[in-house]
Amino acid sequence: MPAGDRPELPTLVGRDRERELLHEALDQARRGCGGTIFLVGGDGMGKSRLTLETTHRGRRAGMGVLLGRAGSTVRAVALRPLTEALALLFRTEPILEHACLRPYRSALGDLIPEYRSTEKAMTAPSPVLLAEAVLRLLSVTGTGRGCLLALEDLHDTDPATLAVVEYLADNIADQGTLLLATLRPEPGPAWDLAQALGRRCSGTVLRLEPLGRRAVHLLAASRLGLAPERIPEPVLDRLCRDSAGNPFLATELLRAMRDSGTLVVKAGGCFLVDEVQTEVPPTVRHSVIDQADRLGPAGRHLLTAAAVIGERFPISVLGRALRMKQDDLLGHLRAAVTAGLLAAEGDDHDWYAFRTMTTAVALLGQLTPTDQAALALQSVDAVNELYPGLPGEWCRFTARLAQLAGDVRGAVRLLALAGRRDLNAGRLRSATETLDRAWQLSQASADNPLRADVLHELLCALVESGEARRGLRLLDNLDDLCHPAVPPERLAAVHVLFARLALLAGRRADAATQLDAARTVLSPGAHDRQTAAVDAVAAAHLGPDAPERAARLATHAVQKAEFAGLPGVACLGWQERGVLARRQGADEAQRCFAQMRRLAERHHLPLWRNRAAVLLAEQRWLLTGDTDALLHAAGRARRTGASATRHTVDVLLAWDHALRAEYVEAERLVEECAAEAHRLGLGDSAPLLALVRAVCAGHRGRRHQLDAVLSGLSDDDTGPPVAALAHGMAATVCALLEEDPGRARRELDRAAACDAGRPAPYPLTGQQGLGLLLAVLDGDADWRRCCEVGATPAGRLHWNRQFVLLAKAVLLGRQGERETASAAVTSVRRAQAHPVAVHLGLRLVAPVAHTDRWGDPVDWLRGAEEYFCRAGLPAPARACRAHLRQLGVVVPYRRTTSRVPQPLRMIGVTEREYEVLQLMADWSDNRSIASELFISPRTVEKHVASLIAKTEQANRAALSRYAARVRDEVTPD
Repeated sequence: MPAGDRPELPTLVGRDRERELLHEALDQARRGCGGTIFLVGGDGMGKSRLTLETTHRGRRAGMGVLLGRAGSTVRAVALRPLTEALALLFRTEPILEHACLRPYRSALGDLIPEYRSTEKAMTAPSPVLLAEAVLRLLSVTGTGRGCLLALEDLHDTDPATLAVVEYLADNIADQGTLLLATLRPEPGPAWDLAQALGRRCSGTVLRLEPLGRRAVHLLAASRLGLAPERIPEPVLDRLCRDSAGNPFLATELLRAMRDSGTLVVKAGGCFLVDEVQTEVPPTVRHSVIDQADRLGPAGRHLLTAAAVIGERFPISVLGRALRMKQDDLLGHLRAAVTAGLLAAEGDDHDWYAFRTMTTAVALLGQLTPTDQAALALQSVDAVNELYPGLPGEWCRFTARLAQLAGDVRGAVRLLALAGRRDLNAGRLRSATETLDRAWQLSQASADNPLRADVLHELLCALVESGEARRGLRLLDNLDDLCHPAVPPERLAAVHVLFARLALLAGRRADAATQLDAARTVLSPGAHDRQTAAVDAVAAAHLGPDAPERAARLATHAVQKAEFAGLPGVACLGWQERGVLARRQGADEAQRCFAQMRRLAERHHLPLWRNRAAVLLAEQRWLLTGDTDALLHAAGRARRTGASATRHTVDVLLAWDHALRAEYVEAERLVEECAAEAHRLGLGDSAPLLALVRAVCAGHRGRRHQLDAVLSGLSDDDTGPPVAALAHGMAATVCALLEEDPGRARRELDRAAACDAGRPAPYPLTGQQGLGLLLAVLDGDADWRRCCEVGATPAGRLHWNRQFVLLAKAVLLGRQGERETASAAVTSVRRAQAHPVAVHLGLRLVAPVAHTDRWGDPVDWLRGAEEYFCRAGLPAPARACRAHLRQLGVVVPYRRTTSRVPQPLRMIGVTEREYEVLQLMADWSDNRSIASELFISPRTVEKHVASLIAKTEQANRAALSRYAARVRDEVTPD
């Protein structure tokens, strides 16, 4: 066939280095400098493809190209590859008529029968003479153009051919001929010859390694006819995993994936359909089985047994299951590794793995289900013999083999045991996944006690990981477990876990139903061991509505659990006692959480220890404002998979950011926490997230946003317990930022009423802090009252303490203790953890300090005015300026255009008009605005008219509504 008529070769990818080396060798041969290259690689690595590429290039260059292959289907035929390679030459050219070859005609007769001499037919030529004859023939063939002799599958050839190859390699250097031979890297004469020639520099051994990820990417793009960027990562991941960089295997898998519909290819790209399974292509299956057969019956049996154990397997278990001697086992392993079927796994000398998952699947396909079950059962026995008690991962490892052997109950028990171990060790992700597998597998079992045990362990993992939504979906399975064979204690424990999940989800009615069901299942005279957990969860349920009764239940739960030897339940009881005590302050709560941690450490309960650490970190934050421990706890929860714990910490951090006036970060965390709560079904965190939103709005003076949040927090006894906090920490501050002290006092009264009806989870509703400061300023609280509040656990909390210190400073200043009063204010200013609260407190205290002649009220007012201006809070900024003027201080008028938001600047709103617009947001009349800005009502009227025209509002009322929207939605540049 003419060169131009030959079919185009498929694109060769990932072999650039090898191709360049072969091309260079061809060019050297054409220049009269020959050589030998052994192309070594396992099945499917591309030896034939590279040989084909080289022969095509040789023909295009006009070289003499001779190609022969050793037969692999029958016993090796003597000199077959050389005979095939030279046959084409003798068919087309009368080359033996060449004068220098005539003496070698009889020697070459062993390759070409028609030239065999009759009188010497019975005498075999010398191997050296035959090799020299072939060398002379190649020299004549390549005269003036170079010659390529390609011999494929040298591993299947005969000794006579290898002898000729060795002679050629040793003497071909100056003959203008390139000898290219391909072979597999497996023990045998051909491999030994290639190694020997390489050592004495008579040949180059060129090994073909698996393709890298980039090369597989290009191969897939080429075979699918797509641009590389159109191949998505999931497709590439699967192809790399299943082919292990084998070009033949990757190509066949791509074809099979397309044919089965697993891979859908369109003009714009491709994608995987996970629901569709792809079988191992017949070509691949045949290749794998052929490679296994070459290892002999014992080697193939070893590989199939290893495939039953898994894609990765321990040779100790494999050898014990097959009852194979160590030497035989290692010998077969070495052969399989050399053949490219297996590879050592990591640094553990006991573990090996199949090069590709496809190899294991193809081998498994040769076994009947009965064979697989028998081998799996042998492996189960081997693991139990080698590792009694199945420590570590052996439990999970054996569960899969038990399932394959048909022992479903045994597999479920082993998975449940592995999941319980993970749970006790704090490995929540692994525990949840393993127990979920056990639960799914148990559905096929009629063993109700076993299913109840598995469900209990799974619910424990879901409670600890915070997956409330997922756990409550399992409620429908309770009816199936109401069976006489299921112990009442186990069924009650399942009800209790469902109650805990319902509390996490904020479904208090469902929690009550589950607790009632648990009590019903247990007899009236149930043992403390059975009722302790019910009391502990009941305390958590009753806490918001009946704190005193909840405290008694929590105490009883701790006593029962410690007496019955249930440290986990005791930790839960201490937790509930601490949460209830936290409402009064830090001291008792700190003691409860510390006892919880000690108990967890004593009994090696990492999850309870982590939870205690979070609660203690929360106490530290409440006392000092320090978040380092919270951040550390969040990282630990993230690593262990404790989503509920991490979520709790993130909500607290969002609250901290809001109090520190870091509103962007606070709102980001709130959105992330809300999304996480929705995903997991954690409805119990919604009120606290609403509180953070309220603080963000109230501390920025955004009344409309604050009112929208407060409208979702009912003030009655059925509302969330954070309503008191929202009114005390957010609404009161907002009123003070609006310079409305009367409204601030009403908000404090409202917070106190909410706290009386439904106690807040933290004593931060204002009575022990900001309310005390306002009472002292009004003369309604004396030094005794101030000291009493400051000495309480609630008064020592960081948010409250700053206001208590300011209140004490006012009283000390009135008593003439000026230095002590100034020192108290200095300590508040130095902390600066809550800038809005600090500057608001300074703005309230400064006029009194000036009257009583202590401190530095001018400096305080200047700092507060500067902060409020930068924060976009005009009302307190104006109040600070007014007080400074009253003190005789010249206050420069702020004309920085940056205070006017850009949208308003674009329509021509001036600085003064913007100040008028801000005051109109509160529906103030002209006289009030004039009084605030120290201008005449007539001037205000002109500014209002100008604003109506510039903003295109219908009237003054519409302008006031517009002003409110601007204040709440537009941030100054």
